[in-house]
Amino acid sequence: MTVLDDDAATTDLPAAQPLDAPPPVTRVVVVHGLGASSDNHWFGAVRDRYTPHGVEVLVPDLPRSQAPDLDTWLDVLADAIGPLDEGTVLVGHSLGCVTILQHLAARQDEWRLGGLALVAGFVEEVPGIPEVDHFVERPLAPDAVAARSRRRHVVVADADPVVPRRLTETLARVLDADLTVVEGGGHFVAGGGFDRLPALEDVLDAWTGERPVTTVS
Repeated sequence: MTVLDDDAATTDLPAAQPLDAPPPVTRVVVVHGLGASSDNHWFGAVRDRYTPHGVEVLVPDLPRSQAPDLDTWLDVLADAIGPLDEGTVLVGHSLGCVTILQHLAARQDEWRLGGLALVAGFVEEVPGIPEVDHFVERPLAPDAVAARSRRRHVVVADADPVVPRRLTETLARVLDADLTVVEGGGHFVAGGGFDRLPALEDVLDAWTGERPVTTVS
């Protein structure tokens, strides 16, 4: 039996960390969707929330977002993302989600990712939006993405008028991701009142150590 003296018992020691605890989040990359830019919706709010805490937040502008080309977007995204590590979190909205997955599938390095947070995404054709069909035609590697990503979370609205809820739920299922359902979320755009996205902030707060996240699955 080990006995500590009074001085040892009151010494301030660093808090014990789980043996497999992920490293701290140091970088967040947000990937916008069709017809959007880095200044739209809740993207700037993510930057404003986490940058003061020492987290680098990047929101690259992808070209010709009204008529996107997958290869062009992948080239720009590869330059913006660069090397990946477990301190990096990738966030996607709508078309940005499958763009991230295509980027990960195309990487030739032994990448690892700290977190993947996808909002209103899809990996199948979306009814009524044929201009993005080619984004889902190439094979993806959801099992590899799940295996190499420490954390995965999908946010979906109860009734999305753009991307049907079932498509986003499929995305969560193939990635073995946690799922949050937001009542009245629509497509999570500024026009619907989403210049901030609290459901996503809950996830990122948990991943950056701010507070626990509540999920609905």
